[in-house]
Amino acid sequence: MPSRDAAARSLDLEMPGSIEMEPNGASLARAPPPFGFDSDKLLALQQAIPTELQLLRLRLRFGLPKRVHVDQKFRVVVDLVDEMGQPSSIGLPPTDSLSLSVDAQLLLKVAEEPSSIRKQQRRTKWTFMVSLHQPTDGVAVPSDVRLMIQIQQSAPLPGDSSVAGALRRSFQRFCRRSTWLSDQVLVLPLQVALQVVAAEAPIETSTICQRVFCVSPPRTSAEGEKPRLLVIEEHYGDAMGAHVWDASILLSFVLLEAGVTSSESLNQHLQHQTVVELGSGCGLFASVLTTFRSSQQLQAELTAIFTEKPECTARLQHNLQSMDALVLPLEWGEPLPAILSSADVTVVFAADVLYNWAAHEALLTTLDGFTASHMQLLLAHKRRGQSAATKMDALAAGAYDPTTQCGVTTDTNECRWSRWHVEKLAALGPIDLFHVSRRAQQH
Repeated sequence: MPSRDAAARSLDLEMPGSIEMEPNGASLARAPPPFGFDSDKLLALQQAIPTELQLLRLRLRFGLPKRVHVDQKFRVVVDLVDEMGQPSSIGLPPTDSLSLSVDAQLLLKVAEEPSSIRKQQRRTKWTFMVSLHQPTDGVAVPSDVRLMIQIQQSAPLPGDSSVAGALRRSFQRFCRRSTWLSDQVLVLPLQVALQVVAAEAPIETSTICQRVFCVSPPRTSAEGEKPRLLVIEEHYGDAMGAHVWDASILLSFVLLEAGVTSSESLNQHLQHQTVVELGSGCGLFASVLTTFRSSQQLQAELTAIFTEKPECTARLQHNLQSMDALVLPLEWGEPLPAILSSADVTVVFAADVLYNWAAHEALLTTLDGFTASHMQLLLAHKRRGQSAATKMDALAAGAYDPTTQCGVTTDTNECRWSRWHVEKLAALGPIDLFHVSRRAQQH
């Protein structure tokens, strides 16, 4: 992670301070926001991340037993899907397979069902019969184990000694145990928590799984230290905020690789500042930001608040339970709770919040509720449909036409985007990174 001193070279470009006026007309300089991005590192990431990047996932098709007893056989059906949970059209070549393992002293027996094996076809589904066995009578059976499922390649992609190659390997390391199928396709593995019991238990299944991310630099393993891992629990089909989305993964990685903090903000005034994430989902970026804040020694100086719809906060809270993080239910467009309306919110993060362009009015209403005139929004937006992408590009180019592109009628006939200045910082594969700030009020 970049140090404060090393980051200072880029702060003048990425984290400008703001000038406000006192009642007597004198200028009042304010410290820049506490977070920003190193422009040179952003450019390197833009060049390294494939333009047509696809992030696929291994996912359970059906639930697994929450509790299994020793020697019990159970079926594991795994699909290769995109972030929406839709089957991938790519598939694995016949020479590649899936590897199943457990993180405990148990024997794992795996047999792939013959009916699921199709020769000479690229595969997107696998079915296994799995059982756990006690290696010897003297070995105690652990109560909790993790079943890990990942791709086992017959011929991994060759290494690349370039800067771009190093960054792609860093991205693969961040997505723990992931596999590059090609220069443009990365597959995330699957991890499932199982409870091992001594006797048969009532059958109860669950499709909850875990995604694991590594936030430690590669040198930690060489020094004998365990890597710092973030385990994010997700559940497909539960709600929009119930699993990890591509934009959150890229924004998290970019913060670790190119995030900087402002040394000017590290003074006694910073303890009054607050950083907020809108639409935190199941908490990947929240976990990464909390870790980054800790690495920069900002825990006592900076409040971080992570928000999500009320029905999604339980999983978010669960994934952040071991961290110094504040979770708050928030409905966009509704009056802000006092803890937010009274706070000096200087930075707002958001990932993939404009997939439904009609929701932008509620989003901007919420942003208007933050009172700090120097607030900045750092927005990661995935280009899915042409309409939203065209509008965001028009906003960044200063060519946005509210009369034809806003699509929302208000009491004042004003498009709220007219209050905001939008700058495109980088294109990271299918994810665009924008900087959004308030326009100066006209007097």
